[in-house]
Amino acid sequence: MSFILRRIATTKTGKQIVRDQALPGDTITLGRDSANTIHVADLAVNPNHATISSGDGRMVRVTAREGLGFDLNGRTETVADIDSGAGAELRFGGHRLTIAREDDKIILLVERIDELSQSSKDVDEVRAFSLAGVMPGKRVSAWTFGLLMLLAFLVGPIWAWHSYREVAERPGTFHADRTWISGPLSSAHANLTRDCQSCHVEPFVAVTDTACVNCHTGEHKAMSMAHAGAPTAMLLAARAPTGGFDRFLANVGEAFNRPQGRCVDCHTEHEGAGPMAATPQSFCADCHDGMQGRLKSAGFPTMLADASDFGTGHPEFRPLVRAAPGATLARAAPGKATVDYNGLKFPHDLHLQATGGVARMAASFRGRHDFGQKLECENCHRVEADGVRIKPVEMERDCAMCHSLAFETVGGVTRTLRHGEPAQVVADLTAYYRSTPPSRPLQLGGMQRRRPGAYAEGQVYNIYFNEVAVRPSRAEDAVRAVFSKGGACYDCHTIFAPAAGNSWRVAAVNQTPRFLQKGWFDHDAHQETACADCHIAASASKTSTDLLVPGLRQCRDCHVGEGGARLVKVETATESPCAMCHEYHSDGGKPWVPNRQRRVNSAAITNKRADASAGVSAITGTAARGLYRVTWRTPALHAARRGG
Repeated sequence: MSFILRRIATTKTGKQIVRDQALPGDTITLGRDSANTIHVADLAVNPNHATISSGDGRMVRVTAREGLGFDLNGRTETVADIDSGAGAELRFGGHRLTIAREDDKIILLVERIDELSQSSKDVDEVRAFSLAGVMPGKRVSAWTFGLLMLLAFLVGPIWAWHSYREVAERPGTFHADRTWISGPLSSAHANLTRDCQSCHVEPFVAVTDTACVNCHTGEHKAMSMAHAGAPTAMLLAARAPTGGFDRFLANVGEAFNRPQGRCVDCHTEHEGAGPMAATPQSFCADCHDGMQGRLKSAGFPTMLADASDFGTGHPEFRPLVRAAPGATLARAAPGKATVDYNGLKFPHDLHLQATGGVARMAASFRGRHDFGQKLECENCHRVEADGVRIKPVEMERDCAMCHSLAFETVGGVTRTLRHGEPAQVVADLTAYYRSTPPSRPLQLGGMQRRRPGAYAEGQVYNIYFNEVAVRPSRAEDAVRAVFSKGGACYDCHTIFAPAAGNSWRVAAVNQTPRFLQKGWFDHDAHQETACADCHIAASASKTSTDLLVPGLRQCRDCHVGEGGARLVKVETATESPCAMCHEYHSDGGKPWVPNRQRRVNSAAITNKRADASAGVSAITGTAARGLYRVTWRTPALHAARRGG
């Protein structure tokens, strides 16, 4: 025999909804415990209040289980036998159970009687055991929470901003407008943590370029000259077309005084402590890939070639050169062989030979100058402390050991002519012959020119003259011999003979310290690479006008672009995004490097830089004696510098 449990729910409009549920078995339970067959959520009902059973399918026995009975026809009972055909009503706390019979089935109807429950001050279990019984309603809670949010995150921050508006540095205690901070400042601006007004000058106004320039005053010119002084309209026109939603966001920003092209478009802050993230290559390629066509159509023609990736899409280098004697520095024309007139006569091939007089001379100086079996590039060329620029070659330091300007020895001290001062050379030689007879004849060792390599170590290498006879009493003969073909000055310089009362003149020498000024090349990063591996044309160069700056192809042997290192399985392949060599602002600053190359060790940096400084000091102290040797930094120091 089975029971039918019938529940009736009444809607707000008074409509009743009847749901029947079959209860299998001859015995069912009723109580406040949810494990009962009929669950009654009423504190006036015991957890296991009663059992309801029927053996013959007609008579129903109701039995109280935990001492608390039930009401039947106005009386409290603990056991009752009820004829389902006649029916009966029972009350369990604030609920009414009606027993009836329909179509040979026993119907159990459970209803809540609110008036009885309230009159007896019974409270249902759901309300008594939840916060709903003690908390205000949802509407009141929502309004209260909304007002608290306005006070904490709008009224409070505005009040704090006005309170500290004239304060140079805020105290370390909490101030309400810090709740608006989306993240900590980077290390570059960490000192402004307590001075929000330095950047956020006005409330609800985005950071302006003026706020940036107020601090970066020394960089204002470079910032205003970003990308060769290109106007903002041109920079925006160079960008790749944006989608419809991006265009919509840009229009919204301009409507709220947030135009494109501001400093903070690129230099984002409050994104985490530590150094700012490296600029991704896509930031550059978005403009420079296909830029020529976009600028031309926008009315901004440009000579800049398109660039997308160093390994696959990059124009040939255009170094700064002097295209003619005495010309000013200018970028080389694209696609043409380049020459650079620096005013010197210098054959690299002769000086880099493994055999011959120059090599023998270098080998003879090993005891004093630490040369090798022959001259190397670093014996004459020295890198600046920044690792980028090359210091000019100096006669006294780099050349005089072989190309001496000594002309006499007095009391063990060797007198030399003044390099770089032609008028002084003439004066010194004239003064030498002023006494009659001169104090002693010039140590010419004959009238034949003495070439490097012909002298053993320890001997004085005197000035050489040409093969014109030099009479002991004629200073003008000595002067002419020095400046004429075959003379000491003529070998390396272009000489202008006296004319219209003028004295001897020497063509100006211009040594360019940095040929690639649009890119940042760091010699320190290549210290383990031989100079000749990149400057491959040096050993065959016969004239100083040959430009020996490496080309794009030579750099691509190792630098394979941003993602090329993952594709090219070569040990020397180096990931090379745009920011490795280029800076956005034309300030000559060192560009960013990839995060994987940032290895910072402050103690190592300090110690290694001190060692490097000591090495430079030692070089400086011996330069007057013609002693010079390139001191490369160690790989650990270089890695630390790249991180710094």
